[in-house]
Amino acid sequence: MPRDRRDTILRAAEKVFALEGYHGTTMRQIATEAGVQLSLVVYHFTAKINLYTEIFRSRQYINDDRLARLAAVDLTAPDAVDNIVKAFVDPVLALHDNPGDVWFARLVFREAADPSSQQRAIMAELFDPMARQFIAALRTALPDKPPGFHEWAYLFSVGALTQSAFDTRIARLTDTPTGDKHAFLRSYIVGALVNP
Repeated sequence: MPRDRRDTILRAAEKVFALEGYHGTTMRQIATEAGVQLSLVVYHFTAKINLYTEIFRSRQYINDDRLARLAAVDLTAPDAVDNIVKAFVDPVLALHDNPGDVWFARLVFREAADPSSQQRAIMAELFDPMARQFIAALRTALPDKPPGFHEWAYLFSVGALTQSAFDTRIARLTDTPTGDKHAFLRSYIVGALVNP
């Protein structure tokens, strides 16, 4: 399949899975969204789980970017926690600024929050290795925290980050401008890490 056709199917699948969830999505819906025949989707991806997994594999460059930024952080510097948080959130927040990419951010939220995700290997294979590196960095930058703090702090940070993929609820909660979501999120996570 030409690369652009394959990418069209993957991006269409991101949107449908983000809207409908893994179990609520059919290959036929994805084909319709992509503007291709169902047989073409099935021929190249065979099964829904293969297509779903390939979405996350095709976006692995985001986690690679996060890890590259983390590797550049001086974990002994006074601003280490700020820079760890920036490395963690900024590549994801960049997705929110592009209408074509925000669906993937929303899909990650669904996958992280879906209890049935434990039956799929996405988080374990594609996110947990990165998570362990961020947890290790937090442990170095914040050495005086009790056992379990760094792991839970990472997971709570994931929750705040993934929740930020949707702006519709904040619009319902206020009649005033909401300010810089990116700056608020960074300061919230840093505050929670430094002064829990």
